[in-house]
Amino acid sequence: MTKYFSTTAAVAALLASTAAFAQAEPVFNRVASFPVAANTPESIDAKAVTSAEIIAATEDGNMLVYTSSPLKAIGLIDITDAKAPKALGSVMLDGEPTSVAVTGGKALVAVNTSESKVKPSGKLETIDLASKAVEATCDLGGQPDSIAVSPDATFAAVAIENERDEDLNDGVLPQLPAGDLVIAPLKNGAVDCAGIKHIVLTGLATIAGDDPEPEFVAINSRGEIALTLQENNHIVIIDGKTGAIKTHFSAGTADLEGIDASTDGKLDFSEKKEGIPREPDAIKWLGDDRLVVANEGDYEGGSRGFTIFDTTGNVLYESGASLELAIARIGHFPEKRAKSKGVEPEGLESFEIDGQKYFVVLAERASVAAVYKDTGAEPVLTQLLPSGVSPEGAVAIPARKLLVTANEVDLIEDGLARSHVMIYEMAEGTPAYPQLVSEGKDGTVIGWGRPVRSGRGPGKARLPLCRLGLGLWQPAGDLHHRRDPYACGHHRQARG
Repeated sequence: MTKYFSTTAAVAALLASTAAFAQAEPVFNRVASFPVAANTPESIDAKAVTSAEIIAATEDGNMLVYTSSPLKAIGLIDITDAKAPKALGSVMLDGEPTSVAVTGGKALVAVNTSESKVKPSGKLETIDLASKAVEATCDLGGQPDSIAVSPDATFAAVAIENERDEDLNDGVLPQLPAGDLVIAPLKNGAVDCAGIKHIVLTGLATIAGDDPEPEFVAINSRGEIALTLQENNHIVIIDGKTGAIKTHFSAGTADLEGIDASTDGKLDFSEKKEGIPREPDAIKWLGDDRLVVANEGDYEGGSRGFTIFDTTGNVLYESGASLELAIARIGHFPEKRAKSKGVEPEGLESFEIDGQKYFVVLAERASVAAVYKDTGAEPVLTQLLPSGVSPEGAVAIPARKLLVTANEVDLIEDGLARSHVMIYEMAEGTPAYPQLVSEGKDGTVIGWGRPVRSGRGPGKARLPLCRLGLGLWQPAGDLHHRRDPYACGHHRQARG
């Protein structure tokens, strides 16, 4: 039976969170932010657009590796001291990096080298993180998107998207060549190029079955690969050892109640949409028998939340509009995106700290990371963390109780916030954010944004705000009482 998270429950959970956390509940708070422009090589203009998209960590948890497609590079960050991240420079690539995974001291980087949409190409590069040298290159036979390494480090899986041209025929599928899945054997972090297998995915999805566009991969402890076909609104599970397709199913649709579906300059959460294709982007395993997907949407859908499936396609839980409404209550709802896909959940991370399982949903258009406790049944929203502009990737380092987000948008050309990597640490205490929450009225959500003053009448102090760009603002803390070093993501980089 599908379980839905009600609007009332979402409101109650967020309101109760501050009281609960006051009782020494472990919480995440941001301890540092790293401007990725600090890794720009001296030979490149310091004002060149950079990005942090997909991010991974070394096994010891002391180094972060992220992709920057505008720079055509991967960037490295030393987080031996998580509160004082240090730039380790960039490794320049001959192409656009789309994803990265780390194993055995090596970075496995999927690189898009396509000449055009109709002539897609790509490669898998193995980079030694100590020397920053490219040690090996494998031809992938198409344009890659996501990469993941199996928990036993015996193989990597790469989604070969061969993405469509959105300007051709209004982006309607099919647009060949079709995408597929690459399985690459690994030995001590080295890729066996000769052993690469291509898994054919045509004929599975009901939507454009002859043109699958794989988006994101995840691998469980059994070596099973979960794969989203976003534009096809489909999910496939593959045996990573044999390459056999074990099962596949449609991601289905969701009905949304109590949403703002009109870009009209006001926040009105009284509308609804029915039968919206989920079109999931990221996918993560919750154990070995459940999957969570972020329903960003791309082609015709996007249901503004997340869904938990079992491995046969049964919906175990549907978030509906609850995440978006919780985000609206802290002033992060992007009204300009109301008529489209709202907050656009895109990225995911799942992990366990001190015996408690969690997953995190990244709301790209709201610049928020939503932390949920994974109960095995209905998940519990515990925190909404302020991220940088447009979080796309996240990685948890459970042994150090750290969570890291990579935020892709660099607004240097508008004189606004630059792309940052945000670092959060879990500890007992109270959450520093949000500082303002709308309580709503009679169970309804009252959205807000960009307040001018903290009160009415003469003599009332103005509330300092951070302009994130994309129509988003967030409170920067009460600067009359303390200086918030993390305001707007402009945390000064500590120097060692």
